[in-house]
Order: sequence, then structure tokens, then C-alpha cells
Amino acid sequence: METNQLKSVIADQREQYLAKLIAEHIVPREKITCEPKTDLASVITGPRRAGKSTFALLSVKGKPHAYINFDDERIDLKASELNLVIEAFHSLYSDAEVYIFDEIQRIVGWELFISRIVQTKKVIVTGSNSKLLSGELATHLTGRHMDIRVYPFSFREYLAYHRHSPDLHLTSSISKTKTLLEQFLSIGGYPLAYKSDSSFYPSLYSDILQKDILARYHPRYPQVLKDLAKLLVSTSGSEISYNRLKNALGIESIHTMKKYVSYLENAFLVFTIPRFSFKLKEQMMAPKKIYCIDTGFVSSIAPEASSGKGRLMETLVAVELLRRSSWKYGLELCYWKDHSDREVDFVLLEKGKPKELYQVCYDISNPLTLEREVESLKLGMADLRIKTGFILTWDEEKTLKEKGSEIRFVPLWKWLLEV
Repeated sequence: METNQLKSVIADQREQYLAKLIAEHIVPREKITCEPKTDLASVITGPRRAGKSTFALLSVKGKPHAYINFDDERIDLKASELNLVIEAFHSLYSDAEVYIFDEIQRIVGWELFISRIVQTKKVIVTGSNSKLLSGELATHLTGRHMDIRVYPFSFREYLAYHRHSPDLHLTSSISKTKTLLEQFLSIGGYPLAYKSDSSFYPSLYSDILQKDILARYHPRYPQVLKDLAKLLVSTSGSEISYNRLKNALGIESIHTMKKYVSYLENAFLVFTIPRFSFKLKEQMMAPKKIYCIDTGFVSSIAPEASSGKGRLMETLVAVELLRRSSWKYGLELCYWKDHSDREVDFVLLEKGKPKELYQVCYDISNPLTLEREVESLKLGMADLRIKTGFILTWDEEKTLKEKGSEIRFVPLWKWLLEV
């Protein structure tokens, strides 16, 4: 690829993103910041189309910078040719203080290039792969990188997009908040979905499979991987057994199945949470629960799985807890289950110790449902030595107190407004 051709692509990309930043209603992302420094690479990871590029560009607003997005069919470079990018940057933006390399993982062997230039330049790297900091880059940038995770919009950011500031004391405001939550459950947290038609999620889903998984890993059984992806999205919130998955999909090797699930996790389509146990070996051996990264995928790709709000609510809470755990070092997400299959949906750990327990239930008007959810939560609280547990409902709000412990019923919309 010639330098002049590359300069033309870089200039085009700059014109496009500047127009976008001016024309669109940009919602600042909450609780995450990016302050690039020399000899400290800022590595921004997260799902495709979740807003990583916009976040990176807003973080350098007002600072001289240069930007290139490698997710562009016009760019045809090998790792050995990446110096051409630096030459183009020098020619176009000689005063640039920060270099932004968007989706650079598309260039095989890019890691050594970044580890070299970060020594003298402020560098931001983005990528739609959770393993961006594995391998070469991790080796060469040990202690010299800042990992930043960008997820699809939270409900709070969705409200900001719609310019709605909830008033907890005003009935009309609460009603609008709940209406927007109904929409958010279905449409999800991808900003582009709000101004696109119903083809957005199927198109994004296809891009993730084709560009971030099949083109990257070249699996031996591509159709099996596609079937697995749809199966996991449609069963968001369920326990998974690699043995059952391989039997259902006609694969002989559990190792292959584990590898394929990891591909989907690396591409941020799904994520798993382990079953909590005070014994590490038991935790490692127990089945994991699988969740889709966004309720919009569940609604669009597996509509049969989203017919009940309970499953969507649980997925939404899982993603929110995952987001919150990324804000503070030492927070982890698990679930709890005893030998009688009584389960607590989520256990939030802090430095390895259980901190908060959550059940998610759309409707507790049925006495049997209420009894089941409360009993499981009580057992989990007793086992994990926690005095307060939460049941997130659609609209119920009350507190049950018993023998020095309490269970708080909190409407989902109100819990989601907390930061």
C-alpha cells in the first residue's frame, strides 16, 4: 500500500468522525476515563459498535492527535509496513501528541510495533477482542498499559441519550422512566440501534461472527460455531455443560467446544460467570452460567427466548453487574447454587469474599414464586454469611426482616439508576 493512498484513507476517516462528533448527540460514558501518557498505552476493549472509537476520540478532544481505523477495506498492510502509518501521521498531523489505533488487532503481529512507539508517544489502542492484551503485547508492555473496558450503554446512559432525568418523587417522571426501561429491555444498549431499523442487530451479529471470530480463528467447524452462538444467545441466563453442548451440536471433543465458547467470549458476544464456592477446585469444576452481552441481541437473534421479561431482566442485571465490577478493582461476579439446586442468580464478590446477593424475578405476585425466590435467597445468605439480600423485581418495593437479616425488594428501574 502506498503512503499517499494511506494518507487519503486517514484524511477521509478524520473528516467522517469529525462530522459525526459534531452532528450527533454524544452521551459521555460514565465512570471510565482515558488519559493517554507517554510509555503507558491506553488499551480500550469492548464489543464491536459499543462506542470505543467515540470514547477514544472524546478523550483527546482539544488535543492534537492522529487517528486510523484498521477496520477499513481500503487498508491493506502487514505488520512490517506499519511504519507507513507513522509516516502518514507525520505528514498530515506533524503536531499530533496522541496516536489512536482503532481495531489494530486486524494487523497480524501489530504488538511489537505498539510496544516500540509507546516509548516516545502517547498511544491509544482499541479492539473488539478481550484478549487484546495477551501474548506479545502483554509481554512487552508489562506494567506499561492501562486497560479500559467500554460496554454498550447502561440504562442511565440510555436515559441521557433520550434527555430524560428521572425525578423519583414525580409520578409522571417515574412512569416515563419505566416506559423507557421497557424499550431498553428490547432494543438494548447499542447507540446505533436507536437510529437504525430492525436489521441492525442481525447485521452486527453477522459482523461479529464473520470478522471477529471466523476470520480471526478459522475454526474447523464454522457452521457448528454459528449454531453454538445462536444457542448460547437464546439460552442467556442458563447453566452450560460442555458435554451437553457437544452432544447437542454433534461434536466429539469437549476441548473443541470449550475453545468455541472462548471465541464467542473473546469477541464480547457472550460472557460466563462461575458458580461460587469457598473451595476453588469445586468452583472450577462446577457448570458456568452464560449470558449474552446485550438484551438487544436476545430480542433480535432469539426472539423466542425474549418472550418473557424475566430472562431479559436477568441478562440486563448480569451485564450491569459486569459493568459495575469493571469500575472497581477486586470485584467479581458469580452465582450460587446448593446441592438441592436452589439458586441465587448473582453473587458479587469483593477481593474474593461475598459482598452482595441478587435474585431477579419479574413478577412475585404468585405466592409459590415468592416463596421459592425468598427461600433460595435466605439459604444463600446463610451459607455465604451475608445479612442483606436483594430481589430485583419489575415494580415491587418492600423489605422483609427476619432474625437479624433482611431481604429488600427493589424495582429494577430504581436499582439501575444507582451508580
